[in-house]
Amino acid sequence: MMNMRYLYQTAASLTIATTVLLGTAESATAASLVSTPSINSPASSTNDKLARKLQQTLDKTVKDNRITGATVGIIGTQKTWFGASGVSSLETKTAMRPQDRFPIGSTTKPFTAVTVLKLAEEGKLSLEDTLDKWLPASILDNIPDSKSITIRQLLNGTSGIYDILYGDDSPLQQEIPKNPTKQWTPEELVAYAYGKPRFAEELQGITCTPKYCYPNTGMILAGMIIEKATGSTFADVLRSRILNPLGMNNTFFAAQEQIPDGYVNGYLDYDNNGTLDNVTGVNLSFASTAGGIVSNTQDLTRFATALFGGELLSADSLNQMLDFQDIGVGDSLKYGLGLVSTEFEGIGKAWGHNGSVTGYGSQWWYFPDLGITYVDLQNQQPASDILSGILKSLLKEQSKPVPEPSAIAGLIMLGAAGIVLKRKRIFTQK
Repeated sequence: MMNMRYLYQTAASLTIATTVLLGTAESATAASLVSTPSINSPASSTNDKLARKLQQTLDKTVKDNRITGATVGIIGTQKTWFGASGVSSLETKTAMRPQDRFPIGSTTKPFTAVTVLKLAEEGKLSLEDTLDKWLPASILDNIPDSKSITIRQLLNGTSGIYDILYGDDSPLQQEIPKNPTKQWTPEELVAYAYGKPRFAEELQGITCTPKYCYPNTGMILAGMIIEKATGSTFADVLRSRILNPLGMNNTFFAAQEQIPDGYVNGYLDYDNNGTLDNVTGVNLSFASTAGGIVSNTQDLTRFATALFGGELLSADSLNQMLDFQDIGVGDSLKYGLGLVSTEFEGIGKAWGHNGSVTGYGSQWWYFPDLGITYVDLQNQQPASDILSGILKSLLKEQSKPVPEPSAIAGLIMLGAAGIVLKRKRIFTQK
């Protein structure tokens, strides 16, 4: 899941010299958004030509940078491309496929936020409910000002609740490698925030500012509220409100669901000896509703088209999700309800999220002015810049007389190239 060091790197890539997070403050109704086609829409011959070029460039980038494996998905107003390169298993050398599944880390956060908003539409809770309406005294008594913190503040980070997954030195991050297969409960996880001050000074410039703390802990508490409000598991609520209606058959909440045929292997240099280690066995329950979903590029692009196309939420709910807050790092990076807003130079604004979880990296962006969704998933940590090579290829194509969709696709790559994980350490989430 995204942390402030990563956010600093993201901001720096956008010429923002600061240490936190993301975008321009504005709202939009669903009616104003550009809808995108089904992922099964047929590609034109022009798109076939572009697809071949994109695949060739992706293959070369993966090879040249010694990337284990990656999948990429792009959906525009008329064109669609899904590609894969590298391997899903270093041990068996199995080729990566576009439909392969990955843990997606903090790209989970928009799912948790949308689930809360769906329940608010149903009248089961309100974003203005304070924590004491839903959480037990055993939690409330250990989190400062808990009775004045709202669900809305949990989702947008303005609660200031201590980030239990703030970095490699956090007590929880230290515990995970010692017991990687442990099945964590949400109660065990949030206990790492007990007694910690809001907007903790020790996390300033890492995951907090005086206005904001990255909402890992907040999203876990939101997941607990979802379960209390419905009397069901988070997995069941997510499936009934989002996954099943959208036909997202390759998306699972790993802490509570069996995943048929599993997901691709994940790798990182666990012992810093220069060799990637297989860390697929790490139990994803430690990421909970802040980062514990498994999905693929097809399902993630489907989620984006439904969310930003007005299919999933009412216009009012979507506007609330897109109410991006000043988190103390300038106007270019802001945070909404489980969503990042950022500005890509030469392209415009993007809404979405990125994430990492042990051995994996993800990013998921929607460009509202272009009506384009971009997703990439990688099975190693830190993730690599798979898009710079594609960018070079597309820039060359733009110097030739190519159709407009190709030029637009090139712009997507230009924007996405600026947001790539550069972290070295292992169990850190973003």
